[in-house]
Amino acid sequence: MQVFEMRGTFCFQEHRDPVLFSPVRTMDQWLNSEETGEPFSHCLCCKVPLVEIDAPWLVNKEIIHDECVLEYAICQPCRDRVTDQLSEESKKSVRNFLETEIDWETRIQEFMLEHDVTARFQQCISCAMPRDQLDGFGISALFDSSGALVTGPLPLLICLPCIGKMTASLSEESREVWRDFLTKNFPGPPSDSGFPGFL
Repeated sequence: MQVFEMRGTFCFQEHRDPVLFSPVRTMDQWLNSEETGEPFSHCLCCKVPLVEIDAPWLVNKEIIHDECVLEYAICQPCRDRVTDQLSEESKKSVRNFLETEIDWETRIQEFMLEHDVTARFQQCISCAMPRDQLDGFGISALFDSSGALVTGPLPLLICLPCIGKMTASLSEESREVWRDFLTKNFPGPPSDSGFPGFL
């Protein structure tokens, strides 16, 4: 894996990316930085090269109206430090959504039958709405410490309405954690909107 300077970015595109919704888009294209076209190299928070961190890491993106508006890689230790700040009420709310709003048994069976892992990005993991009918969605993928993609519950795609349902009951304390995360790592004003992929 190449190592190069990279940070989490907001990625506003002036024109629709013709590859973004193409059925032939590869997993590398999905999970590489939209800004550079290259793999993420550093953790957004600790800035350490991912290949030097003896821990898994996540890649999270948010796509709205065919534009990548948020993307970053975060190592597991940094992710854990963020999620540890969430209120117990919020953690319980998210767990409840994941347990009751996603048919994991069916989804995992579908994943196992599908040889192309990019098929996971064809529809929302929760409501099964096709991606080409969505105004926006978030994607998450997990890599192990060697940089290999981990296939289990992740990678996944979740639509904005389902993200809204998942985060509707977040406490003000937890929303402030998300706003603080954005403020520290991205330009522009913080917002309650967006895909808190670290959840």
